[in-house]
Amino acid sequence: MIVDILLSFGILWLSYRMITSTNLFHVVVYFIVFGMILALIWTRLGAYDLALAEVALGSGITGAILLDTITFLKNQRQKDE
Repeated sequence: MIVDILLSFGILWLSYRMITSTNLFHVVVYFIVFGMILALIWTRLGAYDLALAEVALGSGITGAILLDTITFLKNQRQKDE
């Protein structure tokens, strides 16, 4: 029960940090950690297939695409200057 409460507060805190952060890299890292904690929640609920999909798609692939997008945007800014 304590683990469930900690996971719930962790999700709420990460949601708040994603909305209020101004650094794009931090937002992406929070998003990846959010997906991993959400996978832990799915595991605690017994939905192992959803947990695996969340880690693979939500955290893994989407996180990698977002990190690549940040790198692309940085390179575009440097070209424009």
